[in-house]
Amino acid sequence: MRKFILFTLYISVFSYASAQSLTQNENSTKSKHYHIIAEYQILKSTHSTKFKGFNVIFSKNITAKKSLGLGIEYACAPFHGDNGYYLYHLNFIPVFIDYRYHFNQKRLSPFVIADVGYSFVTYERELIGSPSSREKIKEGGIYLQGDFGFSYKLNKYIEPLLSIGFKGFHNSFNNLDINPHGLTFRAGLLINL
Repeated sequence: MRKFILFTLYISVFSYASAQSLTQNENSTKSKHYHIIAEYQILKSTHSTKFKGFNVIFSKNITAKKSLGLGIEYACAPFHGDNGYYLYHLNFIPVFIDYRYHFNQKRLSPFVIADVGYSFVTYERELIGSPSSREKIKEGGIYLQGDFGFSYKLNKYIEPLLSIGFKGFHNSFNNLDINPHGLTFRAGLLINL
């Protein structure tokens, strides 16, 4: 896991350095093409558990209205009840592709988000009514998220973002898998490089 995180940080720094060199060569009249997005997230699961998290996305405009990026998130919850188990110390680290479509290029711009990736999951699982059965679990699964939101251009470098949508941390076709999912709220900043 540490190698993966170090690799992700290396790619992030390399992407930032590349973006800086490219934007220095562009005219000041051209729009910025590279972005860093940082967002705080709260997910209210269908089992009424709140998962809090933070993500960072490195993205690039592929057209005037579309962007594609690579993101990493950390989300956690102290307790979650699911499928006849008590789950403790839940930690999710999804790595995902972030696709965004802006409906216009005005100061206030509505957009949609589609994220798909893979979640690294750790938690402690205990069978309800059997505290001695507690065990540490490490697994992974498909991460999916869809949102609708708005961005507001404060200036040419900074855009606050708000969005609401639906997320699943560990999607599968097995209904016995632990899959916290539900309504999610994102608030953050987009920084044009």
